[in-house]
Amino acid sequence: MKEYVCGNFYSGVEHTKLYIGDCIEFMKKMPDKSVNLLLTDPPYGVNLKYATLEDTPDNWFKLMKDFIPEAKRIANCVIFPSCQIKRLKWFYENYPPDWLICWYKGATSCASFVGFNDWEPMIVYGKNKKVWMHDYIKTPNTEKMGNYGHPCPKPIEWAKQIIEKATKDDMTVFDPFLGSGTVGVAARMLGRKFIGIDICEKYVETSFNRIRGINEKTNKDSIKV
Repeated sequence: MKEYVCGNFYSGVEHTKLYIGDCIEFMKKMPDKSVNLLLTDPPYGVNLKYATLEDTPDNWFKLMKDFIPEAKRIANCVIFPSCQIKRLKWFYENYPPDWLICWYKGATSCASFVGFNDWEPMIVYGKNKKVWMHDYIKTPNTEKMGNYGHPCPKPIEWAKQIIEKATKDDMTVFDPFLGSGTVGVAARMLGRKFIGIDICEKYVETSFNRIRGINEKTNKDSIKV
């Protein structure tokens, strides 16, 4: 499996590691509770144009059945969007979440059943010990479809707010659907350890370049002149 290793955190903690490969097979090799937070943005199953994935509803259900048990096994805390709100029924019937987090995006142009989609639920399994977080984040979706060559990038502030609330400084964040690298960039900005994997080499290279930029800036800013 090909591996990209970003530079050391200037604070001296472990490397940020990015991998190319099948995330389910990768997760099966990870020890139980080996990461503190699994924060990710899986495919939505709504026919978005990913580089290597056929984003159909059938593929989404199959992926979730493989992904959720492994996610719960390897991470103390798992957080990811529910995708379509109507799929909450499926989650509660098959893999009941421990809680939901509200991502309030504010006024958007996206349609919902009642008119406009101003918020999005996120699934939560488990929690880290001695970490108490609010079940609400508020940040606009500032990214557009196609940014960083990805059909559905998330904004940095989305990931930063969740990581800040759900982890402490010495904890490890894992994103098995690395995509454009948003979670990795946010984790690096906050000084967390980070592991990421994606089946698409192009997405991993994009993530590597974005995270390397954060590493370089952090190292530069840490030097006292």
